[in-house]
Amino acid sequence: MVHITLGQAIWASVKPIIKIYLIIGVGFLMGKMGILPVEATRIISDVVLTVLLPCLSFNKIVANIEDKDIKSVGIICLSAVLIFATGLFFAFIVRVLLPVPKQWYGGILAGGMFPNISDLPIAYLQSMDQGLIFTEDEGNKGVANVIIFLTMFLICIFNLGGFRLIESDFEYNDDENAVRALEATAIRPSMSKNTTSTDTNKSSFSNEQKVFNDKYMTGSSFTEVTGPNANANALSITRQSTKSIGPLSLSGSNFGPKITKPVQAKSRDTTGCIPVEESQTTPDLDSMENQSFASTVHSYNTSDSYNSSLDTMRARRTASEPRAYNTTTALEEKSLDDRYVRNMPLAALEPIRSIDMRALPPQDIHHLIREYSNVDQYGHQRRNSSLIGTDMDDTHSIKSNSTLQTIKTANLTRILTSDATVSKKDIETSGESLPRWMKKFPLTSLAIFFLKNCLRPCSMAVIIALIVAFIPWVKALFVTTANTPHIKQAPDNAPPLSFFMDFTSYVGAASVPFGLILLGATLGRLKIGNLYPGFWKAAVALVILRQCVMPIFGVLWCDRLVKAGWVNWQDDSMLLFVIAISWNLPTMTTLIYFTASFTPPEVTNPIQMECVSFFLMLQYPLMVVSLPFLVSYFLKVQMNL
Repeated sequence: MVHITLGQAIWASVKPIIKIYLIIGVGFLMGKMGILPVEATRIISDVVLTVLLPCLSFNKIVANIEDKDIKSVGIICLSAVLIFATGLFFAFIVRVLLPVPKQWYGGILAGGMFPNISDLPIAYLQSMDQGLIFTEDEGNKGVANVIIFLTMFLICIFNLGGFRLIESDFEYNDDENAVRALEATAIRPSMSKNTTSTDTNKSSFSNEQKVFNDKYMTGSSFTEVTGPNANANALSITRQSTKSIGPLSLSGSNFGPKITKPVQAKSRDTTGCIPVEESQTTPDLDSMENQSFASTVHSYNTSDSYNSSLDTMRARRTASEPRAYNTTTALEEKSLDDRYVRNMPLAALEPIRSIDMRALPPQDIHHLIREYSNVDQYGHQRRNSSLIGTDMDDTHSIKSNSTLQTIKTANLTRILTSDATVSKKDIETSGESLPRWMKKFPLTSLAIFFLKNCLRPCSMAVIIALIVAFIPWVKALFVTTANTPHIKQAPDNAPPLSFFMDFTSYVGAASVPFGLILLGATLGRLKIGNLYPGFWKAAVALVILRQCVMPIFGVLWCDRLVKAGWVNWQDDSMLLFVIAISWNLPTMTTLIYFTASFTPPEVTNPIQMECVSFFLMLQYPLMVVSLPFLVSYFLKVQMNL
């Protein structure tokens, strides 16, 4: 070991933090500028989970873990269990002694239990392997150790059902309560052009609606519906002819019976539209925007050229008045007549481009709910309006009956390719295809669910990588080390499968930067709402316990491992270092995604999201001080550098 001064130790511990927060800051700005909206955030997150992180995991484990490291893997697994258990214990104590809303009893336990144990420690280690503290080989081995920690995290949060702590906070309406809530909900009065609102949120929404009108209404066959009995900005769609279109088919609503309202129609002179009859059933903009609109019309001459023309006639909700905070809607759209779609002008069919969306106000936490929410107000799985009437479980109802289409629409694919799509229902339905006698055992569904989650790309990568790493003659096919047997090499004198290591190294290198950028974009959408009285005390107390007290336990645990003779400072310094910093990590960012996935878009007071937002926002400012302090102490005192 190289001797360093205190100043060098402090700078070595602060420098990685600077890099990490610069990357997080880039993500923060990209989110605010509209370059990284919530839709893009989720897509990139899924790419990281399904491709980038598995590649990084496989590469680092195969290259840096050997059969002699089996003991180290066991120590990491034991340390992970202690970290999770200690965080859970502190969260439970805070929940008992300090004010915490009952709606977040499970969320606070998950927040205390699961740390952000992937991108942050890897980025930190990769900034310290320049030779002053650790060598590049030691840094790579440290990354491999972090990935073992990550695997334990995935097992606890997914395989063992840790997400149920978050899901248990939510209570959904039954049909009777939902109908009563719908009847009790006052319909928002329409906003005319002469209406002046002092609410900045409504003003921002009006600006976005103006963008929508300018893009789709001018020169199109639309009639603006106004009047005291019409919802705000309701749209009545008419033909470009002397005949008006008939009522829209709005069957399949999840929010109650179809509502018919008398409306007063005022046609635009510039369009030449014929006024709609006042007794016509007319969908309002709130109902239209409360669905997912993803389809783009590619052809206007065939009945298969669209899913729903309404998909192309909506503007994205802004941060001011998001879908999740709207009055409960009572209508749900179905596809328009194809004959009408063929007669629609191109401007009306063209969706708003993502680059045009950047001119709108930045998205916030409500857009996060809209994108990640997997349930409606009844707790049923949400479905896209363009898929209403299509049985996604029946591959014969899909246009393509290929094997790829069957895989894409499978529930298992949904579970394995995203990080916040599992629920209690997935546990209950696991093993349904098994013989009846097997399903009688009480733990069958849990066992099948556990095995399903082992098929996650990152989990599979780790399992395969460990098998390869622990079998020397198999490892020799990928890399050459001092402990691997000599085998016949490829023409370039490299191992026969070294090209696969090149591939995983090149692709996996993007995992950590993307992860930190997504973290910054997510933090930029959080905001502090109306907190539960006294909740700030519980949040502050738990953050201090996690990032100021738990690191002390981490140092003591490392010292105990050395004294017990399991490890030593000379050969296992990187392992001990990784264990120590893992005790000081903030709460997992996935907590916000899981909370959003269980939050119905119709909810009027998402107290769980408010608690999560405040809790997460407290941690990262404190980490700037706590983590460098721990690292400086560990390097100078514990490792005697």
